[in-house]
This record gives sequence, structure tokens and C-alpha cells, in this order.
Amino acid sequence: MKLSSVSVSLLSGIKKEDRARRIFSSRCVENFCSNERPFKCFSLLHFDAEDNEKQITSLSVAKDEKHAAKSDKDKKKCKLSGKTRNLKIDKVNEDSLPSSSDAYKKPLVWIDLEMTGLNIEVDQILEIACVITDGKLTKQVEGPDLVISQTKECLDNMGQWCRDHHAASGLTERVLRSTITEKDAEKQVIDFVKKHVRSGTPLLAGNSVYVDFLFLKKYMPNLAAIFPHVLVDVSSIMALCIRWFPKEKQRAPTKKKKHRAMDDIKESIRELKYYRASIFKSTK
Repeated sequence: MKLSSVSVSLLSGIKKEDRARRIFSSRCVENFCSNERPFKCFSLLHFDAEDNEKQITSLSVAKDEKHAAKSDKDKKKCKLSGKTRNLKIDKVNEDSLPSSSDAYKKPLVWIDLEMTGLNIEVDQILEIACVITDGKLTKQVEGPDLVISQTKECLDNMGQWCRDHHAASGLTERVLRSTITEKDAEKQVIDFVKKHVRSGTPLLAGNSVYVDFLFLKKYMPNLAAIFPHVLVDVSSIMALCIRWFPKEKQRAPTKKKKHRAMDDIKESIRELKYYRASIFKSTK
């Protein structure tokens, strides 16, 4: 039986279509078995068998390369994960910081001010000094000792007590010669504190230091902001010793009361050292 050219062409097209469908079905089964989403296969459904075979081959190669790359990536990831599990991260120990910080553990920042008076509303700072000790008072470093410039009018408005004592100590004359502003002094003290206190919370310390703290808050707020509300007031400790340990208090070192900032700090530290050694005794 002789087929016309049209029939041959139709049969040929049907064979190509059957072949493409078989290839498509086979590829779908592979994708299901490999947990790939089956809808990816529908883009391959063309009835031009030769083109379809090329596309399927191309996809198969790309898929194999993708799996190979993924496998290599997973291996690297596993290796990295293994390294991460074995990596030990050392906790930074504040006590192991360089010398200037570990020399002043639980630091006390001693600040003393000389003012034109005690009225926070009208009086001004004339002098500021700073010393830093460790919490046990065994180590210390002296910081800025600065006389602050104020006008003659400001000094003339001082009360009689301040006039007498500041004139006798030479502070009044030095204030008139000084070119240091409150901002300059504040920055120098802040830089000094930051240099030597790198860990722990510094506590402000001194005699009747709450008054100094009030003046710092008003005239040197950035410096005051370094300190918490807890103050180490040696005057309060002295008041308790008078009441609870009067005999020990009588043997406390006497003060010369020069009314200069650095001298007052040194006397405050010496006084607290005495209380620590004589009253705050270790039970061990």
C-alpha cells in the first residue's frame, strides 16, 4: 500500500510527537524521584523532537552541574561548620587590660573644687584638682591641678571667709592671672579620667563631695556625667566614726586645711586610708 506524501508527513510528525512525549515522561519521573518540582518539566513539552532532545540534554547537564556545585558547597559548609564548632572564643577579661587600667580596679576619682562660696546659684569655680586611686587606696596617680580664670568683680563679691582664705593661700592672685576657662579645665580632667579608667564604674570621692558634684553638674556637666549617683563621701564616714568609734576617730590624722584643691584631696585620701586600716578591718 503506497502512502501519499501528506500521509507520510503526518506519520512522521506523530512519531516525533510520541518520541518527545516518551522523553518528557521519562524526565518527569526522574524529577519526581529527585524531589524536584514537576512543573519545571512542562517547559520542555515541544513537539519538535530534535530540539526537545537538545533542551532536555542541556537541562540535564545544567542540573548535574548545579548538584555538583551544591554538593561542593555543602562540603565546604560542613567543613566550616566543623571548624566553627571547634573554635574557642576567649572572653575578654577586663582585668587583663593594659597596665593603666588594671592598676586602678574599682577606681575612685577624687575631685576637689575651690569656689567663691557654696551658693550654687551665684558662686563660681576657682580651682579644680583630680587624683585617681584604685578601690583599695594602694595605688594613685595625680591629675590636673588647674586654676580657673574669673573676673575681679566675681572675686570682689566673695564672702569674707573666702576672701581671707583664698587671699592667704595665693589662690585669688592666681585666678586673676589664669587664662584657663571652665571648658578647658573640664576637658583636661575628662581626658585624664578616660586615660586611666578603662574598666569599672568610677566613683566620685572626696570630703563633702556632694557639694563639688552639684557645682560640676552646673558648670562641668560632661565631667559630672561620668559619675553615677553613688558618692564616696569621707566626711560622712568621719561623722559615723565619731558616733560609733570615737576612740579610733581621735587617732585619725589631723588636717592642715590649706584650702587648695590638690592639698585637700591628698588629705582626704590619707584620712580614708586611716579609716580603712583602723576601722574597716578584714575579718580574715
